[in-house]
Amino acid sequence: MPRRNTQPVSVAGIEFAALLNETQTYTADIPEYPIETGYTVSDSIILKPTELPLTLLITDTPLTWRGRVRSVSETEAMLKELYFKKSTFTVITPSGTFNNMGITSMQIKRSTELGFDKEVSLSLKEVPTTETKTAAIPASYGKSGATGANAGTASTGTGSTGSGGASGSSGSGGSSSSKKQSSGSILYNVASAAGLV
Repeated sequence: MPRRNTQPVSVAGIEFAALLNETQTYTADIPEYPIETGYTVSDSIILKPTELPLTLLITDTPLTWRGRVRSVSETEAMLKELYFKKSTFTVITPSGTFNNMGITSMQIKRSTELGFDKEVSLSLKEVPTTETKTAAIPASYGKSGATGANAGTASTGTGSTGSGGASGSSGSGGSSSSKKQSSGSILYNVASAAGLV
């Protein structure tokens, strides 16, 4: 018969009468290819999430630390609800506290040896989390968006493309043609004087 716990063993706040088995599993992916001399090995070793298989006892017997009573069926229903909820939770065992854990598998065993009690086998796995960080963009980089405000500066150099060329040709068409006529008249007069035309 397993010894009663001297402190609560809880999974997401659900307390159990006894912890029958606990295994902490730590694994990592290590590259099989050679590492160059002087290279930081820790950059190549990838730590995998912690796994925590637990075997727990559900019983109607009052818990020794505070005398709280919860029926076997009630505890079983809470475990099933936790499994189908698909959320992370905290696990507390005599070995320590494990945060951000999720259920990968759950087995609820009932036998003649256990009587009215039930044995629960949980396979728990850590869910890695990261923190979201934001950074302020300096005003010198400009802004963008639907309004286009402060998106940058436009090129203001002279050119002959776009509507400027068209407006320039239309606006100064008279002066250009008059210059061509005057230059043409001078050449014609020179050619005429030379007897070429």
